[in-house]
Amino acid sequence: MEKASTPHLDRGQASTDNFALLEVILQEQSAKMQNLNWDDLRYVIVLSRTGRLATAARQLHVDETTIARRVARVERALGSRLFERANGQLLLTETGHEVLRHAEQIEMGVCGIKSVATGQDDSAAGTVRLTSVALIMNRVLLPALPEFLRAHPQLQLHLVSEPRNLDLGDREIDIAVRFARPEQDYRLVARRICELPYGVFGAVGSSTEKLPWVTYEESLSALPLARWLAEAVKQEPDLGPGLIVNDSDLAMNAVHAGLGRSLMPICVGDRDEGLVRLSGAEPVLTRELWLLVRSDLKHLARIKLVIEWIERVFAEMEARCGERAKDMK
Repeated sequence: MEKASTPHLDRGQASTDNFALLEVILQEQSAKMQNLNWDDLRYVIVLSRTGRLATAARQLHVDETTIARRVARVERALGSRLFERANGQLLLTETGHEVLRHAEQIEMGVCGIKSVATGQDDSAAGTVRLTSVALIMNRVLLPALPEFLRAHPQLQLHLVSEPRNLDLGDREIDIAVRFARPEQDYRLVARRICELPYGVFGAVGSSTEKLPWVTYEESLSALPLARWLAEAVKQEPDLGPGLIVNDSDLAMNAVHAGLGRSLMPICVGDRDEGLVRLSGAEPVLTRELWLLVRSDLKHLARIKLVIEWIERVFAEMEARCGERAKDMK
């Protein structure tokens, strides 16, 4: 029995057909990309930073429908979803993260062009999300903030007081000020801001002989100040149990209220008229303070501006602390 004949495959013809198909696909993609413009990408950038349509709409002075329509237009042009909803927020997809990275580069270029064309630097505008522990936020950064914001009215700071380490790599935060030395992460740039000396403080007028210790809960036992306080408690067992807290700013408020004595940064405690340093001129321990920023944002004007402000605040604080140390010797 004869075998059924099969059509002869012309490889040259197949290659030509594949090339033609690829050319059609590229033409279609090119047509879509022509609908992609900077103004639409601007809506993607703002929505990625706020995570909510209502907040993005307020910042851009449009309604929520406009935001949704502009973002949808970008998604159609790219043929990919940029956002997904989770826990009531709009979060970037993997593709969305890549698109945002390029969009922010375009944003930098547009700001630079405007600056050249108008002779004005209006690039320090937009939102910057900054996190640190409550003590640093409340006692160091907030007092210096009014003057900074008056000088840069187009800049909006989103402050997050949080003891846990929020993930900069996942775009929860743009800049972080942390005590812990950061682990290596290619997505982040880290540098040490300063060293903060610590001393023992109590409330003005309180009796130091019977003053218990304000210490930290077990979950924070790895912290240098928690370890120091644990040893101090062991040295004075007759004082009995003191107050246990989970936050350094809360510890400072407890000391203020006369509930005990505790460790706090010398530069912070010395500025508070309601507190007195009990440990003498020399610090009992020193902690490093680190600034972390997302590597893909470090060149943006608004990010650089906030970083420079943070470094200036701590440099001035260090100078004051140094002068105070000289006076006490």
